[in-house]
Amino acid sequence: MNYEISINSKYEYEINKVLIKEKIFNKELFDYRISDRLEFVNTLIDWISEARESDKNLMKDDLKYLINLSDEYIFSSILTNEYVCKSDNLKEFNKLCFDLLKLNKKVKKCNRLKTLF
Repeated sequence: MNYEISINSKYEYEINKVLIKEKIFNKELFDYRISDRLEFVNTLIDWISEARESDKNLMKDDLKYLINLSDEYIFSSILTNEYVCKSDNLKEFNKLCFDLLKLNKKVKKCNRLKTLF
């Protein structure tokens, strides 16, 4: 199955029209965040100007990679400088979407049961 990431009128991310609970990202329950690629590029430009010299080359490589993509939304790792996008790695992108939807379902269920999550 192919997945589509979109944003709704409240600026919340959806995968195939399923709203993703913000709690997943706020509590870092998933190793990736959904990011607007162009916003992330702008943020990365700001970070480069403030980065240590030893980190700048890696960040510049990331910037070149991200600028050359056509995707509107990407997954960016919260642990490393890894990025997964539909146009470059469809299989991994779909896997991440599937995993995130599965986690989202668990979080919703836990919320209904009032358990700590």
